[in-house]
Amino acid sequence: MKKFFKILGLFLLAVVAFIIAAPFFLQDQIAAIVKRKLNTSMDAQIDFAEADLSLFRSFPDAQLNLQGLSVINKAPFKGDTLFYAKEVKLDLPIGDLFNDENEPIRINEIIIDQAVVNLKSDLNGKANWDIAKADPKAAETESTGFNIDLKNYEIINASFSYTDEVTKNILKFTELNHKGKGDLSQVKSTLETYSETKVVYSLGGIEYLSGQLVKLDADLAIDLANSKYSFLDNKAFINDLELKLDGFVDLEDDSTVVDLTVSTPSSDFKNFFAMIPATYRKNLDGMVTTGDFIVNGTIKGAVTETTIPKLDIKMSSKNASFKYADLPQKVTDININVFIKNETGIAEDTYVNIADIAFNLAGDRLAGRAMVTDLTRNMKVDMNAKGDLDFKNLAKSFPMPADMKLSGKMGLDMDAKFDMESVEQERYENIYMNGTASLTNFIYNGSAFNNAFVIDQAAVDMTTSTIKLNSFKAKTGNTDLNATGTINNLVGFLLQDKGLKGAFKVTSNTLDSSDFMADAAPVAATDTHKKTATTSESIKIPAFLDAYLDFAINKMLYDGITLTNVKGLATIKDEKLTLTNTSTNVFGGNIGLNGFVDTKNAQPVFDMALNMKDLDIAQSFNGLEMFQKMVPIISALQGKMTTDIKLSGALNGDFTPILSSIAGDAFAQLLTREVKTSSPLMAELDNKLSFISLSDIDISNITTKLNFKDGAVQVSPFDFKVRDMNVTASGTHSLTNDMNYILAFKVPAKYLGKEGAALMSKLNEQEIANLSVPVPVQIGGSITKPTVNVNLKGAITNLTNQIIEIQKAKLRAKGKDAINSAVNDALGGKNPLSGIKDILQGNKGTPSGSGTPGKPIDSVAIKRAKDSIIRAAKKKAADEAKKAAGNAINNLFKKNN
Repeated sequence: MKKFFKILGLFLLAVVAFIIAAPFFLQDQIAAIVKRKLNTSMDAQIDFAEADLSLFRSFPDAQLNLQGLSVINKAPFKGDTLFYAKEVKLDLPIGDLFNDENEPIRINEIIIDQAVVNLKSDLNGKANWDIAKADPKAAETESTGFNIDLKNYEIINASFSYTDEVTKNILKFTELNHKGKGDLSQVKSTLETYSETKVVYSLGGIEYLSGQLVKLDADLAIDLANSKYSFLDNKAFINDLELKLDGFVDLEDDSTVVDLTVSTPSSDFKNFFAMIPATYRKNLDGMVTTGDFIVNGTIKGAVTETTIPKLDIKMSSKNASFKYADLPQKVTDININVFIKNETGIAEDTYVNIADIAFNLAGDRLAGRAMVTDLTRNMKVDMNAKGDLDFKNLAKSFPMPADMKLSGKMGLDMDAKFDMESVEQERYENIYMNGTASLTNFIYNGSAFNNAFVIDQAAVDMTTSTIKLNSFKAKTGNTDLNATGTINNLVGFLLQDKGLKGAFKVTSNTLDSSDFMADAAPVAATDTHKKTATTSESIKIPAFLDAYLDFAINKMLYDGITLTNVKGLATIKDEKLTLTNTSTNVFGGNIGLNGFVDTKNAQPVFDMALNMKDLDIAQSFNGLEMFQKMVPIISALQGKMTTDIKLSGALNGDFTPILSSIAGDAFAQLLTREVKTSSPLMAELDNKLSFISLSDIDISNITTKLNFKDGAVQVSPFDFKVRDMNVTASGTHSLTNDMNYILAFKVPAKYLGKEGAALMSKLNEQEIANLSVPVPVQIGGSITKPTVNVNLKGAITNLTNQIIEIQKAKLRAKGKDAINSAVNDALGGKNPLSGIKDILQGNKGTPSGSGTPGKPIDSVAIKRAKDSIIRAAKKKAADEAKKAAGNAINNLFKKNN
């Protein structure tokens, strides 16, 4: 017996060892088999990133985990992802792992985690989910590879979408969770299921379900022999609206037979509010309702390639009412009659008849009806809406935001007939509208505006396909607006989120931009050239506007600036404002604008060309931060200027430029002769340059070019005069106002004083007239604390060299005899070469008066002596000239000593 247990223990140990080790040897082989079976059974590319086999997790079954399982379509949907799952867990009998490759593998349980399913049917009716092998021979010879003997299955957090491009049906499930429990290996069984998901459904561009939560807790009787699935105990919910389903779904060989009855267990009118998305269902606690809301109907018939089940679904309410607990007024006499029908089984014959929707609000009655046909092709709508509404009564009956108050009256009486194809393709001639709509004494108080927004009158005439805005008179804060025009696509705007297209003429006596900026909490700036904090939200150009504006504004207030006679043309589309031929009077002159502002992205941007004529310099500098940063030196000037500027860059939330982002250039012309003597820069120049007077500066008709790039301004060289001196100015400055300018003066020699006169005493009048000294003056610091540095050393050297070059030229012209004379003059009349001259003249002999025969003359030594003496004479002359030049220059800039 002891030996038996020992053998048994060894056997069990071997089994455990096998169970542990087997996955390492088998999982790659099994993964290859699974992948091959899937790909041979379907016309698609099926793959997974990783396979993990365990014989423990689901013992006595094996568990195969497939990571990153994907099904990629082949033509005609080549490259589209039909299915993807982060993880798929399969439980299968351990014995099936050792099946022959041609034998099927049974699946007992499957769990699919975070799957994405994209079903699509194209314009030719081809479906991307039709991936089963089409070859009959292949179907006969190839096994499907798997037998489904499920006991449990689960789908966790999946997404599902279905798009039919022909019928324009779009169905989406998000946050889909579904699980089932039962023995599907039996011919007849009961499957316990639970499903929940958020549903979006649209047809023909109109969204009928927009994220409603749908739940189904149902037991299904399954008859696998007859492919029949019947509803037993079940509860279905749309939001909080409970529905009950009775009937069955029968899967036949060539059709699916459906026989279902839908009803509401409760008839309370609160069922109506249960259908509304949770976002809009607020403050329902304590609501009192009367009357009923009933949903019932049938879905019966066969689903084939050409038919659908017949539909007869009704939603109705009669003489119902409701009242919010914390509001004073009841909404009464509510009637609802909506039918969804298909009487033929042909999909195109499905229609929705909104026979009646009406309610009373205090003394006002609003009512409407609509017939919607041809749902699956070119949907057609025939509708009517009529009624009056006092907005004060609306606020007494419906919850409003705490910071919003409305008042005023609306009147509506309209009929409309249209098809969605005409709406989409903007064939307005096919859209019929007739009636009127009006607003009177409408007042809005809320967070969208700093002040109350008042519409004194707005009237719309819908007697043609193009709607006329006959009047629109509004005001808020300092702003008044008047508009007329035409609206081209009101139906598209209301039903399909298309832009509101139209052409309008807008006039205003006063438009204050601050009236359209709602207050917000301060936000720290992230750019050193932005404001340190912003106290208003970014202005956004409305995304829904697709409009052409012809505007004229008498006075416009913007960022502390008053503009008058603002007029031009504007195009608004895709959150972008484009200005054409726009002009305004400001700063004593006129500005013309062409360009755009784009607010579509988080950071607004602009690109503008400005033509500025005769602007007052002082007003412009004080009014525009842009000038203060971009052209600080202009603050020292008075008079007028004209300039053409091309700029692009980013904008702050209040539409002021972020200066560090600006790029572009400008061509400027100054129309003035005056400077501000009190400015720090002019005062510093006057202090450092004694030879000029500010009254002598002539800056009339100066023209120059500026370039804006990388947070700096480059000023191209430009010329002006001070008395009869030419001055060339150029340089750069940063947008933090660090200046780096050079003023290159050309100072005539006549301004060099007595020292200069002595220096130039041997020059003739023409030479003196042509002589000038370049004096570079460097301007640094900031406009409020400038620094002025004068390069005297360079000026002295330049003047000395000029005089010496003039003298040398003269000497070269006179020849060798003049050299001796020049040297004699330079040495004060004492010429040590006089004896040498005699020897040179006789070429040999003894020195005069020596009495002793001399040695032969060394001509090379004499030449060397001569050159040495000449060099010494030249150096002395140059030193004397340099000293005189220095005295002259220093006298010229005596305030600098």
